[in-house]
Amino acid sequence: MNTLRNKVQLIGRLGQDPEIRTLESGKKVAHFSLATRESYKSADGTKTDETTWHSIVAWNGLAELTSKFLRKGREVCIEGRINYHSYTDKNGMQRNVTDIVASDMVLLGSGGKTREFSDGDDPEPDAHGEECSDGLTVAGESALRNGKTKGKSS
Repeated sequence: MNTLRNKVQLIGRLGQDPEIRTLESGKKVAHFSLATRESYKSADGTKTDETTWHSIVAWNGLAELTSKFLRKGREVCIEGRINYHSYTDKNGMQRNVTDIVASDMVLLGSGGKTREFSDGDDPEPDAHGEECSDGLTVAGESALRNGKTKGKSS
């Protein structure tokens, strides 16, 4: 490992449609929840499914893409960093919040094709892309990660 980083990767389903806002500065931010599920057998042999909910935050171009392509129930892979912060609510109680700040997103479960996006991606489809079964455009493999969509057909 060259460096130690704050990095997390989650694969799950959206709990609600993304809520997007435009801040006074002009920046866009999207918030949504993501459910991940883990199955295991307990000591007595009972199968247990455990669902964990994660709060996801996406900024700017990635925020626009989430509002365009993500809907409740959609399976997605999110890569980002963990962010901890706290605030005092209207009742004077201290609240601690853990968010995942998304930097990359891969749409899953769309007829065998995936589409990957990075923070800073242009929300407009690549004119030279290939059409997917769900209407998404998959950009060529040569697209760069620094602001262009990066397509992968599986």
